[in-house]
Amino acid sequence: MSISASFNPAELSRQLALDPSAANRLSDIARKSPEAGVREVASQFESMLMETLVRAMRVTTEEDGEEDSAGMQTWRGMLDQQMVQAMVASGGIGLGDMLAREIGQLQHLDVAPRDVQRLAKPAGGVPQLDETFTRAALTARTRKALAAAEGGEGATAGSQGAQGYGEGARAFVETVLPHARRAAEKLGVDPMLIVSHAALESGWGKRVIRHADGRDSYNLFGIKATGNWQGDAVATLTTEFVGSSARKQVEPFRAYPSLAAAFDDYAALIAGNPRYRAALGSGNDMGAYARALKDGGYATDPSYAGKLVAVARNAGV
Repeated sequence: MSISASFNPAELSRQLALDPSAANRLSDIARKSPEAGVREVASQFESMLMETLVRAMRVTTEEDGEEDSAGMQTWRGMLDQQMVQAMVASGGIGLGDMLAREIGQLQHLDVAPRDVQRLAKPAGGVPQLDETFTRAALTARTRKALAAAEGGEGATAGSQGAQGYGEGARAFVETVLPHARRAAEKLGVDPMLIVSHAALESGWGKRVIRHADGRDSYNLFGIKATGNWQGDAVATLTTEFVGSSARKQVEPFRAYPSLAAAFDDYAALIAGNPRYRAALGSGNDMGAYARALKDGGYATDPSYAGKLVAVARNAGV
């Protein structure tokens, strides 16, 4: 009997990280199909290992006092658990497949894992982990899976690239320009300044933040779901700067039902926040607009203003 017909990895990603019924569900699966039970246990073990690696990566990038709130620590812990479940459901790092096959052989069960990574067996017959599962390799694969699961920087094709925004800069501009014009009227700037800002944050539509199921968040401006935000949100891996040092961390970002809603919210944020008052009425002066955003704290990258100006020049502003 093959597990492929009875195990649905998508179910794992839909479960809450703290699901009190998970243990009962695992027992039911094992009773109905020992093969499926082995596959589920292997996936849960992979989840535990990946969660440990994600937690370790977070610790190495935190600054002292940054997360001294117990509530924030709890929230991030639950977020890590949920993201790890999504990563495992989308393929993980291959460890679950390896364990399922090895346990299945010991129990004489026909377990058919996805994309098997086998243990290397030396002449002595004792299984040993090959270089695919060294600590360094596991950490690297976890980082890659984490990025791919949420469509952040370094995401693979699983993040669906520029879907919905065409191919190339010209197609991106044509897609977003009508919305940028509406926002530009509210801010008193050239529409192409706003297009350039969206291009910088989204990589011309190629690094769009997406939900775990692949849906577009339409958040082309990298606006975080902080403060009094009451709408949908999606967590993703992002790059933040502490001084001149870049580090990766998972943050919640706003999610919108449409591009129109995203550009309207962007305009409301810039127009309504006193920190960005200097950006209003910049006309077609990309330098002034970029400096106002950077000085207002829109991004932590010390080179942000220069990058925004460079993108604008490439866009012909």
